[in-house]
Amino acid sequence: MSQVVVVSVLAPLPKPLHYLVPESLVDTVLVGCRVRVPLGRRFAVGVVLENLDIDDVAKLKPVAEILDSMPLLQFDLLTFIRRASAYYAFPLGLALKTALPAGLGSLTAAPKVKHVRVYSRTSTQLTVRGSAQKQILQWIEARGPICLDELRQQFPTPYVVLQRLEALDLIRCEQQESQRDPFVGIEAVADQDWSLNEEQAEAVEQISLAVTDDQFKPFLLHGVTGSGKTEVYLQSIRTVLAGEKQALVLVPEIALTPQLVGRFRSRFEQQHVRVGVLHSGMSAAERFDMWRAIVRNEVDIVIGARSAVFAPLARLGIIVVDEEHDDSYKQSEGFRYQGRDLALMRGQMEGVPVVLGSATPSLGSWQRSQQQLLSPLSLTERVGKRPLPEVTLVDMKNAEVEGGLSEELRDAITATLEQQQQCLLLLNRRGYSPFLLCGDCGASYRCPNCEITLTWHRKVGQLRCHYCDYHQPPADECPQCGGAAMDPEGMGTERLAEELQLLYPEARIERMDRDTTSAKNAQQVLVGRMEQRDVDILVGTQMIAKGHDFAGVTLVGVVDTDAALNFPDFRSAERSFSLLAQVAGRAGRAELPGRVVVQTYSVDNPVLQCAIDHDYLRFAKQELPLRQLLFYPPFGYLVNLVLSGLDRYEVERAAELLVGALGLQAKICGDIEVLGPAPCPLFRLRNRYRMQILLKAQQRTALRRLLLYAPQWKSDLGVRLTLVVDVDPVDMM
Repeated sequence: MSQVVVVSVLAPLPKPLHYLVPESLVDTVLVGCRVRVPLGRRFAVGVVLENLDIDDVAKLKPVAEILDSMPLLQFDLLTFIRRASAYYAFPLGLALKTALPAGLGSLTAAPKVKHVRVYSRTSTQLTVRGSAQKQILQWIEARGPICLDELRQQFPTPYVVLQRLEALDLIRCEQQESQRDPFVGIEAVADQDWSLNEEQAEAVEQISLAVTDDQFKPFLLHGVTGSGKTEVYLQSIRTVLAGEKQALVLVPEIALTPQLVGRFRSRFEQQHVRVGVLHSGMSAAERFDMWRAIVRNEVDIVIGARSAVFAPLARLGIIVVDEEHDDSYKQSEGFRYQGRDLALMRGQMEGVPVVLGSATPSLGSWQRSQQQLLSPLSLTERVGKRPLPEVTLVDMKNAEVEGGLSEELRDAITATLEQQQQCLLLLNRRGYSPFLLCGDCGASYRCPNCEITLTWHRKVGQLRCHYCDYHQPPADECPQCGGAAMDPEGMGTERLAEELQLLYPEARIERMDRDTTSAKNAQQVLVGRMEQRDVDILVGTQMIAKGHDFAGVTLVGVVDTDAALNFPDFRSAERSFSLLAQVAGRAGRAELPGRVVVQTYSVDNPVLQCAIDHDYLRFAKQELPLRQLLFYPPFGYLVNLVLSGLDRYEVERAAELLVGALGLQAKICGDIEVLGPAPCPLFRLRNRYRMQILLKAQQRTALRRLLLYAPQWKSDLGVRLTLVVDVDPVDMM
């Protein structure tokens, strides 16, 4: 009998492969470790899934190298990723590559362990004369072992002095592994548990009971904006830590992690609780260090965006999904998983409670709570019984508009600035204007790779495609008719900020959108400036609506609601209500009351009427029957198949053939409706023509049976066409 390992190569392969373990490596290859294995004419990285003993190994290739001394993925986590891969019909190797820190799936780009020089005292006798030597010795003695980088921050040229002290045997220098912490600068201000109101106390009690009972119990914590949901999380997690277990907290946006990390660290600093961070905005080296620290059991609480759902926590005691309604939890490329749904899956598999929190729960979560599939918890009042902000609708059909702002909104901004308070203005469209239009012939610039107009970014002097990132400078004349007048049409955040600066020249105005926050830590810096009240008006896209807690904000203005309300998607009403309610909730979160001004051409829209009354229940009652009528989620299940290629007619023919095969397979698998094929709303994207086929069923199991054919569909298409399988899609553009 020979030892054989089952390896999932981190590549788009349909199934794992078997490899022989050489005698030199027998009994050292552990499940969850990475290995280097031959694949065709090259070598690749894979993860060990199983160890087997087999007689016939003549045709098996040997494992070339073990890359880890200890498993990076414990058995429970490996099982979870395998199940997630199967649910989303995505190759296991690529799912594992997604879960691991960037670089660990490559033989050439793997991050390296960082080591630093650490100095410590060997003697308490001061036998030195130089003042610099005395100062450094006293500094080290007061603080214990300290690394060279920290000493450099206090002393301009410490290295020469340190060498002298080391030669005198007064200090010792050691090389130690260092963890790169992206939030090392976050100060932990003293904090303690707040007193809870009755609803908060009930929520903490219910969650803590599930924690101590070691049982999977999913909760939906529905609390109005500013109701203290984070305090419920914190005090529930205290119970988890008391049981020597770990907590996982997911947030939808990277920008929210610094605030949350700071609050968690300050709350638990005295108990020496170790708070870690995992998200895609970190460098590969930072993610690598954090992953290793979690594997070594050196982290008690992990806070991160959707990818943190794969954190290798071995003593998991609770999972919290904050702002669970947010579409950002759905991965839009590659492994198209839903972070919230995987949190529920992992909680069920590991037997721990999962708390979904939101002021505007997804209709799917709300419906499940009504069916008692999620245990409902409610927070109906703001902390300190502060009132919800007053909301005013402005009918733009009759408004006096200047700089894109109605008179009502301009007056509200003026009053807010006079009172030295802060404003948030939401415009969910970045750039200066959506397009440049020729006044003579009506032509506009279009992306050569995509079926979309180019957005004008005036600050950088470029027209840009927000899908493929193609960019070009505008010509001096219309490219179609030669006319000279190419004028910006419509308004984006860049133009709004410029107009505001003209209207309020003394105001400190900043933007928060993808253009201004693409640099590392840019969002963190901007959030910090808002908290320090160094910004008077913050203009932004939906980023500004997501969970921020700015005490100085008393006015929120929504510049345009109609684009979202009229978007061609069955979820447009839900998204619009959620966005309005969330951004409105940023106003009046401290002692001063808040106000919200919403500009619209549709003042009678029922979604807006629910939003201005802060009435989620009424919105859910009017929207859910419409979904049920058409068997849309949460009353049905969807899978979107997107077929793409460089040749339009080849893609269209292949889509027709695939629909024919699907029709036969769907009859075998259950009651499944096959809709299409149809061109995607964005028919050409990144130079690829795209057709979509929508699969719709009332039972999830029928779709899961059908998805077992997915590898066959991809194989039949050949190499020139690509098929994307999107289970539970949220974006069907």
